[in-house]
Amino acid sequence: MRCPEIDDLEFSERGKLAVKEIRRIKEINQWLSATITVDTFANIFAGNGIIKSHYNLTQTDFDAFSTALKSSPSIARKTIETISGLQAIKAKTSKERQFWKAVYNGCEAAK
Repeated sequence: MRCPEIDDLEFSERGKLAVKEIRRIKEINQWLSATITVDTFANIFAGNGIIKSHYNLTQTDFDAFSTALKSSPSIARKTIETISGLQAIKAKTSKERQFWKAVYNGCEAAK
């Protein structure tokens, strides 16, 4: 989706809180993804010696690892959709409503 250009956007207090919450969700999502990866590889290589590491490697459930890693962004995205959808409904101005609709439809700030 192409993100709209919105000049002179001013957020309501509720909108400012929603932006903070979305940032927090994104940070948690990044932390969760990193934690899942580190925990899996720690589980694989935590044993002493090649034989033990091999045993842990064959016992590790890579399907569960993959599913967890893929689910993390999906859960975050659904939460952000919920927040932005509610903000679009409750927005005080048309510009703020336009912004929240864009977020709901997948627009993100440039990195």
